[in-house]
Order: sequence, then structure tokens, then C-alpha cells
Amino acid sequence: MMRAWVRRFRRDTRGAAALEFAMTAICLLVLVIGIIESGLMFWSWQALQGAASDAARCAALDSTSCKDVATTPANTQSYAVTAASARGLSGVASGNVTVLTGTSAQSACGATSATVVSVSVSYVYGPVFLWSLKPSMTAAACFPMSATG
Repeated sequence: MMRAWVRRFRRDTRGAAALEFAMTAICLLVLVIGIIESGLMFWSWQALQGAASDAARCAALDSTSCKDVATTPANTQSYAVTAASARGLSGVASGNVTVLTGTSAQSACGATSATVVSVSVSYVYGPVFLWSLKPSMTAAACFPMSATG
């Protein structure tokens, strides 16, 4: 009696398509979520790079539109935090922003004789779907100082 039931169960193909779909749908869903996460991570890095570039430019040029960013590194740090927040990155703090000038900025930027400003911003990306992974991103920008600043 048991053999007949097993034989009948092996020959029955009803539900095979549903099982195959479930197996492939899981792989497809993981792939789509991975693509979305990669796009969000790339967008976050681009926003971080834009904030670092804006802060370095304003610190080097001391333009009136930057509201006295070049006066102190603390002003440059707060400007970088504001620029990152304006781009949608709310987790950047002043402690995550490093502003270098003088010879330390020259070595960070690879410059030999130019007077430059280097701004680097670090950010811990909080993924939406992959809860256990929290990669750290760092964006850096160098800008030559203006002759009047």
C-alpha cells in the first residue's frame, strides 16, 4: 500500500510549475534587491562626493556665497554637513569631516608646491534590505587656494 502511494506521488506533476516558480522567484527577488541596493549606495557616494567637493571649493575660494567657510576648519566642517544634508544624507556629523590645509593637505592631494585645501567626509551607509552590512564610505576633494584667500 505504501509503495502504491509513493509511485502515484512521483508520477503526479500537478504543482510542479508553482514549485519551479517559487525557486526561481527567490533568486530573481534577491537579484533585484541587490541591484536596488547598489544603486542607492552609488547615489549616497555621489552625494557624499558632491558635499566634499563643495566644502573644499568654498574653503579654498572664500566666496561670498559660502558664508565665511574659509575662516576656520569648523566652519568648513559645518558647511560640509549642511551640503550633505541638502543632498539627502542626514547621518553625516562634523566629526566625520576632516579639513586639511598646508603641507598635510599637499601630501593628501599629491600636490608638491601648490597651496591646497583637502576635505574628506566619511559616512556609514545604512542599507535598506541588507541589515547586517553597514559599509563605510569616504569621499575626498582637493581644491587649490585662491590667490586672494
